[in-house]
Amino acid sequence: MADEDRQWLQQRATRIAALQTELDGLFRASGGPEACASCDGACCACGRHHLTLTNLLGYLLDCSDPPTPDFSLTCPFLGAGGCLLPVARRPYNCITFFCETLDDRLTVAETEQLRNLDLLLRSEYEQVAQRYPLASLRGLWIALARHDSGFLLRPRAESC
Repeated sequence: MADEDRQWLQQRATRIAALQTELDGLFRASGGPEACASCDGACCACGRHHLTLTNLLGYLLDCSDPPTPDFSLTCPFLGAGGCLLPVARRPYNCITFFCETLDDRLTVAETEQLRNLDLLLRSEYEQVAQRYPLASLRGLWIALARHDSGFLLRPRAESC
């Protein structure tokens, strides 16, 4: 990968991590960990295919390995103690989802903050997807099934 592309991706990954950390702060302030513990991960069990190429790139850019997925589970990254993915590397759908219980606990200002953070985060993910088609928000396994080139990081062809 060219240095320019790597730097561009690093900037996106850094921004995504910061926004996701901020969203997690809002999740925690609204009692998210306790609410999730009481429902025993029912929402997380719907995340089988949410991990995106963008999430995996964060690991590659940091020269680290993601947790080993277990596809026998409803979500391959859901462990006995919760999500195995750090907040900065969780899929967009997982980090932005606030169940009805949490939504009801948010103040008007916090609801507005959630909307703003969601828009900023979606924009970062979409910028990566515009440059690298397999980095869509659909999830990596779904994107791979719909794409036949075999190249995960081939940029979109530039128009002449």
